Amino acid sequence: MSRLRARLGYYFRDAWESVRFSPAVTLLAFGTLLVVLLVSGAALLLMSNIGARLEGVRSEVRVDVYLLEEITEAERASIRESLESAAGAARIDYVDKERALARFEEWFGSTVDLADSLRDNPLPASFQVFLDPDRAAGGAAAGLASRVGEMAGVEEVRYDRAWLDRVDALLTLVRAGGTLVGVAVLVVVIFVVASVLRLAVFARRDEIEIMLLVGATPGFVRGPFLVAGLAMGLFSGAAALALVELLRRIFLSNSGEQGAVLVSMLAGNPLGTSQSILLLVTGVLVSLLASFVAVRQDMGSRTAGQKSKTM
Repeated sequence: MSRLRARLGYYFRDAWESVRFSPAVTLLAFGTLLVVLLVSGAALLLMSNIGARLEGVRSEVRVDVYLLEEITEAERASIRESLESAAGAARIDYVDKERALARFEEWFGSTVDLADSLRDNPLPASFQVFLDPDRAAGGAAAGLASRVGEMAGVEEVRYDRAWLDRVDALLTLVRAGGTLVGVAVLVVVIFVVASVLRLAVFARRDEIEIMLLVGATPGFVRGPFLVAGLAMGLFSGAAALALVELLRRIFLSNSGEQGAVLVSMLAGNPLGTSQSILLLVTGVLVSLLASFVAVRQDMGSRTAGQKSKTM
C-alpha cells in the first residue's frame, strides 16, 4: 500500500513538474480541449432543449372522437369503455356540446357569437384521447382511430398523423445526428490534442530516455502524463460547464422581447446533472486517451529508432 502511495505521489509531483516545464504546450492543449468541450456543451444544451420541446409537442398529440347528435347513453358508455382500454391512451376527456361552445367562444372571443346567432348549438360532443408519448408514434393511434371510427354513435375521428410522424422523425434526426457528429468530432480532437501533447513529451525526451535505460517500465513513464491528462480533462470540463451556463444566462438576459421566445426554446433549461456528468467524463476520457496516444507514439518512435541504430 505504501509503495502504491509513493508511486501515485511521484506521478502527481512529476505531472506538476511537466506542466511547469512546458506551460505553453499545456495551455495550448487545455485551450484546444476547452473550446471543443464548450462547443459540445452548447450543442448538448441546444439538443436537450429542442428535444424537450419536441417531446412536449408529442405529448400533446391527441385523437378527437366526435359523436353523433342522436347518440344514446349506452353507445356513449361503450365508446368510453373502448377508449379507456385502448393501448396508448394516457388520458380521456369528455367534452359535451356546452363545453365545446364555451371553448369556441373563448378562443375566438367576441368575433363570433354562436349562442346569439344560432338557436341550436351546432358543435358536437366529443372524446379527446391524449396519447402516451412513448406509444403515440407506433400503430397505437392509427389502430385506435380505425377501431373507434367503426363504432355506433361515432360521427368522425380525427388525429394529425402526418404531424406526429414529422415530430418523431425530427426527434430521431436530432438524436442520431448529434450522436454521430459528436463522436466524429471527439475522435478528431483526441488526435489533435495528442499531437499537441507530444510536444510536452518531446521536451522531456532526454529524461524519458534515461528512465528507460535504468529499467523504468513504459507504464511508469506514462503515469505522470496520464495524471496530467486526467487533471486537464477535469479542469477543462468544469470550465466548459461554467462557460456554457454563463453564456446561456447572458443570452437569456439580452434576448429582448422579440427573441425571448426563440432563446427560451433553445436554451431555456440548463444542462441537467446527467448531461453535466457526461461532459465532464467526456473531457476526462478525451484527455486521457490523447495523453496515452501521445506517449505511446513517442515511445513507439523511440523504440523504432533504437532498433534501427542496433541494426
